[in-house]
Amino acid sequence: MNWFTFSDHLTKRLYIILKLTGIWWLFNVPYAFLGMNLLAAPDVGSVHTIFIIGMVLLPFVAIPATVATLAIARRHMKDDDAFPFLQVFWKSYKREYRKSMILGCLNAMMAVVFYLALQYYAGMSLLLMIVFYTLLIVTPFFFLFVYSFLVDQELPLQAYLVNTIFLLLMHPLNAILVILTLMITTYILWAAFPPLLIFIFPGLAVLIVTYFYQKSMGAEIKKRQPVHNLNANH
Repeated sequence: MNWFTFSDHLTKRLYIILKLTGIWWLFNVPYAFLGMNLLAAPDVGSVHTIFIIGMVLLPFVAIPATVATLAIARRHMKDDDAFPFLQVFWKSYKREYRKSMILGCLNAMMAVVFYLALQYYAGMSLLLMIVFYTLLIVTPFFFLFVYSFLVDQELPLQAYLVNTIFLLLMHPLNAILVILTLMITTYILWAAFPPLLIFIFPGLAVLIVTYFYQKSMGAEIKKRQPVHNLNANH
């Protein structure tokens, strides 16, 4: 691959990342205002209030926008931009809003429960503190796979959770790589230039999650193909 080919490939990737980030922020305007208020927060009490508002808005604003952005990332990896970007986003946003809101409520509730449990057990048991701290970290990554299932398949709500657990247990390496890749990406962007987290990270994160989700699903489909072929021959 020569320099011009590499440069063209990099420019296209950056363009899709910026598009994904832009449309994600377009549907997350309340969080932009919360972020500005957070920077100007005069005391710890104000920070806690902003955090609570952010958690309340999560299932109704951030999660539906994230689900629709994941749908765009999935379509991009499949069709490579040969589709109406905004139209596909809006269609997915409306179609999956109810399910994403319900799953988002579960996501927020679990995060709050694990956070409160962490605060309660922090001074009582080191083991329980580690357990709830780990659960608090893993929960958002788990739900990113749940949301990837949501835009990929039409299933009952409970099935998304069960299938995600099964997929992650069958492909733990991909689950670990998602967590490590997103954490390392966050660190690199923060160390290089913190505003990159605003302009780059949302779009890059959904591409990373989509890549590892499709890798896990592809492996599952490949495992089942010989069985189907054998049955077909009989």
